[in-house]
Amino acid sequence: MHSKRGISLIEVIVVIVILTIWIVWTYWILDWWQKLAFTTENRIKAINIAREWLEAVQNIRDTNRIKFSSDYTHCWNTYNYDDGCIWVPTWHRIAAWSYILTQDASYNWKLSNPPIVPSTTYTVYMWQFPVSYDADWLITQTTSATKCTSTNSKSCLSIFSREIQILYPDTNNPETSSQMEIHSIVKWRDNSKDWVYTINIPTTITNWKKGN
Repeated sequence: MHSKRGISLIEVIVVIVILTIWIVWTYWILDWWQKLAFTTENRIKAINIAREWLEAVQNIRDTNRIKFSSDYTHCWNTYNYDDGCIWVPTWHRIAAWSYILTQDASYNWKLSNPPIVPSTTYTVYMWQFPVSYDADWLITQTTSATKCTSTNSKSCLSIFSREIQILYPDTNNPETSSQMEIHSIVKWRDNSKDWVYTINIPTTITNWKKGN
């Protein structure tokens, strides 16, 4: 009689242990899938943010060409539409450096002034290259004191940072280079406070119509 009760008690304990392991495992799987989905969503957002700013830099090149059609050679990469570039080879071109992007009152894209030296400390880097959402959920690179608390938040600072890095392939003759290499770099943290995710989308834009 006592033996049967002992066996029954062992069976109950085994069942409880198995159920506990199953519940813990199920919770871990669900939690892992949730974190994976969250990370994937942020990666898609980061790629879109990076691509958008590549298009903005291309727009700067195109706007320069519209404004200064009399001198395609020297003005295609002038800094913030500086008209002193006309017929002056060494004028205020966009330097090889790191920038943020803003828009003026006429909605023209402009690079930050002065250029920013990226910090090696991520917390400082995030404030140097912020990505915020305005009242209409549009992206801006002005720093907000309020951090976003959900995907529906607006007028707040997101978890992302974005740096526009500009290089010239022809480093020996950057003033006369007909190519400009752009790196749109987006960084963020989500599930881990230590791990920094990075998306770097490069492209090369050219002065595709020289001669005027």
